[in-house]
Amino acid sequence: MAEWSIHVAVVAEPYFIPARDNWLGCADGLVAIIGETLIDPSRGRGWVAAVSGGIVIVGAYFSPNKSLADFEGFLVELGAVVGRYHPRPVLVLGDLNAKSSAWGSPVTDPRGEVLEEWTVTTGLVVLNRGSEYTCVRQRGGSIVDVSFASPSVASRVRDWRVAAEVETLSDHRYIRFDVSAQTASGRHPTTPINDGPRWALKRIDRELLEEAALVQSWIRESTTDGPVDVEAVALWFRGAMTQICDASMPRVHQRSARRQVYWWTAEIAQLRIACVAARRRYTRYRRRRRRDPTEEDALYEVYRASKETLWLAIGDSKSRAREELLGSLDRDPWGRPYRWVRGKLRPWAPPLTQTMQPQLLEAVVSALFPERVGHVPPAMASPSATDSPEEESTDVPEVTQTETRAAVSRLRAKNTAPGPDGVPGRALVLALKELEPQLRGLFTACLEQGQFPSVWKEGRLVLLRKEGRPADSPSAYRPIVLLDEAGKLLERIVADRLVSHLCREGPDLDENQFGFRRGRSTIDAITRVRALAEETVSRGGVVLAVSLDISNAFNTLPWSCIREALNYHRVPPYLRRTIGAYLEERCVTYWGRDGAGRRVMSCGVPQGSVLGPLLWNIGYDWVLRGELPSGADLTCYADDTLVTARGSSHREAALVATAAVSQVVNRIRRLGLEVALNKSEAMVFHGPRRAPPPGSHIVVCGARIAVESTMKYLGLVLDSRWEFGPHFRRLAPKLMGAAGALSTLLPNLGGPSAACRRLYVGIVRSMALYGAPVWAMDMTASTLAILRKPQRAMAVRVVRGYRTISYEAACVLAGSPPWDLEAKVLASLYRWREEERARGSRPVQRQIALRREELRQVLVAEWRQRLLRPTAGLATVEAIRPVLDDWLGRRHGSLSFRVTQVLSGHGCFGKYLRRIDREPDARCHHCVHCGEDTAQHTLAECVAWEEQRRVLTNKVGGDLSLPALVQKMVGSAESWDAVVSFCEDVMSQKETAEREREISTPFPGRRRRTGRRRRADNALFRPP
Repeated sequence: MAEWSIHVAVVAEPYFIPARDNWLGCADGLVAIIGETLIDPSRGRGWVAAVSGGIVIVGAYFSPNKSLADFEGFLVELGAVVGRYHPRPVLVLGDLNAKSSAWGSPVTDPRGEVLEEWTVTTGLVVLNRGSEYTCVRQRGGSIVDVSFASPSVASRVRDWRVAAEVETLSDHRYIRFDVSAQTASGRHPTTPINDGPRWALKRIDRELLEEAALVQSWIRESTTDGPVDVEAVALWFRGAMTQICDASMPRVHQRSARRQVYWWTAEIAQLRIACVAARRRYTRYRRRRRRDPTEEDALYEVYRASKETLWLAIGDSKSRAREELLGSLDRDPWGRPYRWVRGKLRPWAPPLTQTMQPQLLEAVVSALFPERVGHVPPAMASPSATDSPEEESTDVPEVTQTETRAAVSRLRAKNTAPGPDGVPGRALVLALKELEPQLRGLFTACLEQGQFPSVWKEGRLVLLRKEGRPADSPSAYRPIVLLDEAGKLLERIVADRLVSHLCREGPDLDENQFGFRRGRSTIDAITRVRALAEETVSRGGVVLAVSLDISNAFNTLPWSCIREALNYHRVPPYLRRTIGAYLEERCVTYWGRDGAGRRVMSCGVPQGSVLGPLLWNIGYDWVLRGELPSGADLTCYADDTLVTARGSSHREAALVATAAVSQVVNRIRRLGLEVALNKSEAMVFHGPRRAPPPGSHIVVCGARIAVESTMKYLGLVLDSRWEFGPHFRRLAPKLMGAAGALSTLLPNLGGPSAACRRLYVGIVRSMALYGAPVWAMDMTASTLAILRKPQRAMAVRVVRGYRTISYEAACVLAGSPPWDLEAKVLASLYRWREEERARGSRPVQRQIALRREELRQVLVAEWRQRLLRPTAGLATVEAIRPVLDDWLGRRHGSLSFRVTQVLSGHGCFGKYLRRIDREPDARCHHCVHCGEDTAQHTLAECVAWEEQRRVLTNKVGGDLSLPALVQKMVGSAESWDAVVSFCEDVMSQKETAEREREISTPFPGRRRRTGRRRRADNALFRPP
């Protein structure tokens, strides 16, 4: 696919279907579709379908071993699939094991006749051309791989062919064809896409960049004269940054249509040429009328050997490439291997806007950015008379160096996609060492003149596909607007001044708004809801919570509402003027099949901006200031609006909720926003025997909202009793998926260091412990079991151990405290910070670090007590527990695959091998008199290792019991290295001996490993 730049492929009988976004397999794994933009998928037994580029691709496979009646039933199901996608164009591609002269076969069998009738019934057209075999074996060939298309696509198919000249390392040959990408207007997409310059940031030359920035600074100083024209200076700054980037790093050009896969080498290219030549000699000889069987067999043997050599060379090359990529993780833990297994790195694909039909793209963009002109905002109440407004000052404070540096520090900490100018944030940060005075002067002029440069109000639109929604619905797409980084620096300064005004002079935002506010988080919002619910439930009442979904919230808030809210909050005039200019005449640009598109914005705040979320909070704050019925409350995180209603019974709470939600919905609609009541959710928090009646619901504005037992809110799945069982059950697959993906980067032999492995443990831990202050004290046995599975999987990868190592042993070896104890630390730290804030104190980082260390010591003490009663891995736990503090705090030594075998007892020991049925008994094969080979026997008793043991005892002393050995290891780096040396020498010899016994011993349990698990892991880790 890489060599030919294939966009979509159908694979029949794949060896393995990896769990990737660009692979879509059927229900029984017999056929798969590979492509980057697969939407609207469906699947069944032997078939899979998806839409790519507006065309429905259906992959199919049917076994030759099934009956004709089964085949007819399969075609009925396949016909229903084709009909389901009607009237969209369809391609049906697959190995159906049916022969017919209609697609070039010399004979027509009963299956072929049935398939011909099915083709006529469905109105599809056969695409096969010629009589080239699609499947070739030593005994002959056949044409069983068939391509069908609906007439609208068949007329656009070009150059259908069997790639007989290409070696596939399979009996089946590749089939290729092109589909012309005509649009409704009959024109091809404009290529290449000219969406602005792009530079290779990884090849940046910092010295050249700083020199080029210094030159541009001199040029600007020599031409500065008279008042500042903000539009002209902003254009100059963009041009200057373009020249600076050109001088310091190369541009990224359009990718070549012909690319190599990551494992391709010149040696493989030569072997492939030799294999193709051998196959050609063999196939040509088979065409002769008179053939010598001996010579034919000899030619086939040469072809078979060439194919096997090529196959082995490809496997070796893949292994070497994989080792090189894994070796790069210590230098860059977040590099290509990590991004690939985490699904954050995909092969290049055109922007989603360019793959959509023009009519659909226009409808989606129009719906996401609607026209909203002339909206009259509600009259927002002015502050009370006691807060008489002061006279508005006309003075505009200059932008200070401190403000600029604070904004730049925020930019330095982020790695976001560049805007239309293509300038990376990192390049801008470096250039501002010389250009900061010029940019600061431009910012000051913008504030003084109440202007915002037009060049910074134009954004590049990127559409992101939402899963589980119809592709032809605008709600299936999330719009992101990419803006110039220089403009976002000015946004940051305006936002900081606006927040400072709200906090110091006010009126400030409502206390119940937690989104996009410094010092507030989703945890604060959920904690508030829980406190309200538990207080009511403790008095015997119930709380009904209703979560409201605002349709396309950020893109539809009228600007008139924002202006009115700025007046209410007494924002200084110069900021109001600048924000007004910021909102006016905004637009987004995008590229579609018909070329460039442009949409003027008349409402909303851009998603991807700095100032947008704050302006949303200001405009939406009027909803939170409204009066609610007694017993009702409102909690918001940006546009996530939760209405809670208290009552002594479910009926009373429902009545309060109906009134409160209706009132909130009406206020939201008066702002010009729309609530999707059909997507809103409701649930009840209650005590024992106070559950709502089955089928409970509330009716709001004519819409029925069902009362469910759970509700997803701000990343947590809430349940009626705050037990969090549903939350962890939904979380478990994600944790195991992340642990499994990262495990492919952490082999036992080779791979990254222990530091990188611990870093990856932290990724899964952060996913598991999200919301810990809310649920840490409500852990149950089932939720503990859910947390322990991914922690054990990652701990085993840290210590490079066998996957059979117990949870306790793996965690103590890895120095990874139980995650439930870590959750309690997070909860205690959160409560302490909240108590400090309640006293009027805001802890600084040093105080927080000291408190965290105190809680960490409490955690270790509790963990040590828990280790007094281990359920498995007793020897390992008993050896490390006495020196747990030293083991966790040591600065030297890391565990290797063979050291872990000795410390855990899971490895090449007779007792362990007998336990997993790899040996008929537990005896030691290296000495005569031992009936049970264990780690301790290998370490201290086996006569075969006397020489290695003598060297070890010279370093660590004569006591080779596991506790004494661990104590010596943590005591000094010299002792640790001595143990590592012993384990590597002895265990490698034991492993070699075991492999030899696998080959020579008839014991069935000791059969040679097939490598199935290794191949599956390698298939999961396959960089682009």
